[in-house]
Amino acid sequence: MSSNSQSDQLALITCSYGPDLDRCKRLCESVDRFVDSIYEHVLIVPKRDLKKFLTLVNERRRVVSVESVVPDSFIQLRFSNKWWLGAWGFPTRGWVMQQITKLSAGFSTKAKTLMFVDSDLQFIRPLDLSLIEQSGRTRLHSIPGDMDYGVHLKWHAKAGELLGCDTAYAGSDYVGQLITWDRETLMAMLRDISRETGTHWTRAIARSLTVSEYILYGMYVTRVLGINRSNHYETSKDLCHCCWDSEAAKAVSNGTAKVDPSAIAVLIQSNLSFTTDEEAELIDKASKISNAKVGA
Repeated sequence: MSSNSQSDQLALITCSYGPDLDRCKRLCESVDRFVDSIYEHVLIVPKRDLKKFLTLVNERRRVVSVESVVPDSFIQLRFSNKWWLGAWGFPTRGWVMQQITKLSAGFSTKAKTLMFVDSDLQFIRPLDLSLIEQSGRTRLHSIPGDMDYGVHLKWHAKAGELLGCDTAYAGSDYVGQLITWDRETLMAMLRDISRETGTHWTRAIARSLTVSEYILYGMYVTRVLGINRSNHYETSKDLCHCCWDSEAAKAVSNGTAKVDPSAIAVLIQSNLSFTTDEEAELIDKASKISNAKVGA
């Protein structure tokens, strides 16, 4: 495989914004340390934050604006990070706009596989393509029987509505970190949503009160295409150890956390309010726990 074809194989996608700049800097440092430089890293941020993130640009990293990537006209409301306004006058919550931005990632790169990398995480081990590709197929994060309650059921119902398929729980949860999508499949899904809803897919999603891009894509692959006819294979193996709350962080700190040896990244939830040094210490400890299991 030539270096050019390798570089077209994978793109890392990070959707961020001004308040997460410092976290994104630390993420970028870990990407440059642990991810082969032939794979590009695309940062997608609101236009108003673009200049702040340009300091992170290098040979493998580009920074583009949300407004230039999303194939529709959205304006971020002045003095607010939480609301956007569509050209048709419909207000869109920032959380939903983030889903639209991720779904637009295929317009920012021509790479075959897209990996979504949040600003809250850092790599602790090299990313090997074999972790996300098998026999030409891309990894689909899928945990059977998980999260079959609460808001997740609403996400499954909304996905079914947008896709024109069964709105019941799909049998698996598709939400996680370092999620990978096949670009060709993503673009086909967007076209199908527009056809099914009778309106541009961005507007169909913008009008949703609640939606999950990961469940939407997972259900498209498994329910609309069928996993055996798709460009994916399913796996429940998690590539990222997540500290969503203080108890999980405490377990890492005291060495009792169960960090899977397959984990190549660690996420520290931003609202836990750790200092930069405290986060660095937690990530270092998680790395040591994971490395110890690999060497055992």
